[in-house]
Amino acid sequence: METTVTVDHPSRVAEVRRAVAMLGQTMGLTPELIAQASLVASELCTNILKYAERGQIMIRTLAADGMAHGLDIVALDRGPGIDNFDAALKDGFTTGGSLGIGLGTMRRAAALFDVYTAPGLGTAVMVRMHEKRAVVPADEGFAVASLMTPIRGEIVSGDNWSCLRFGQSLAVAVVDGLGHGPKAAEAAHAAIDSFHRGVRDAGPAQTIDLAHQALKTTRGAVMAVACIDAQAQTLRFAGLGNIAAVVFTAGESVRLGSTDGTVGYGSRRARESTADWSPRSTLIMNTDGLSSRWTLTRHPGLLACHPLLIAAVLHRDFARNTDDATVVVIKAL
Repeated sequence: METTVTVDHPSRVAEVRRAVAMLGQTMGLTPELIAQASLVASELCTNILKYAERGQIMIRTLAADGMAHGLDIVALDRGPGIDNFDAALKDGFTTGGSLGIGLGTMRRAAALFDVYTAPGLGTAVMVRMHEKRAVVPADEGFAVASLMTPIRGEIVSGDNWSCLRFGQSLAVAVVDGLGHGPKAAEAAHAAIDSFHRGVRDAGPAQTIDLAHQALKTTRGAVMAVACIDAQAQTLRFAGLGNIAAVVFTAGESVRLGSTDGTVGYGSRRARESTADWSPRSTLIMNTDGLSSRWTLTRHPGLLACHPLLIAAVLHRDFARNTDDATVVVIKAL
């Protein structure tokens, strides 16, 4: 579960605290974690109001096997950025007006803490908090994160995505149902179901072929599938339609090409391509709800961040309100 609060007024601090409490209680998190997370979220909200005037706080629960074990809190703004980040991490650092717990205290309380900031490019802060006695699943070779939002005015997104891990491999699919709303979501859901059924025994192109049959009674979708073999250090990719995919490794980027067409209509087959994959690689896939002109040239150092921060910053800076928007980021560990 997740929720996002737009931060543009002091009253939003209380709203953010209520959002943390609602998600935490709904998912059965302990009062202790909920209280700690509420304090962190309130501080982040106050910082946005003071330094950037406007931003967003995203809260999402972390769960495995149906059991919640923590929360991710992400704060985003387009403010001036943090000039002296090292100083901001020191205890007692404040310019007034905040709750005073500071970024350094947040970092110590977090299971995972990450920040991306640059002069004139705003700030993005990620705080991951776990239950003290929770059994947290380990990331096995890959760190994966996403951000998906519906077009303005819709409740459900016509986009969808999923990933499967098996052995030292990971397969990921990103889908954009044609149009918007429930019918598009139905098509995207059918494509993801087909992906889950077939990808273990089929390559990316064949997985999309199988989805053709599953989507014939829907309005159709565009779809891309990537299969990463960490042991062989290879990535196989196929796409039908306009899902974008780029692999970044050691400062170099490789854009993976899709075939024109629609899953569920016509007889065009996706062509499969390959790319190198290494422990320094990052794969970014997105629907056309992100501008086709998105680039990392304005964001030096962003690829060093956690995948959730990468996804959040790209979504903040390049998502269009006129379409469902999804970005998925996978990093080698």
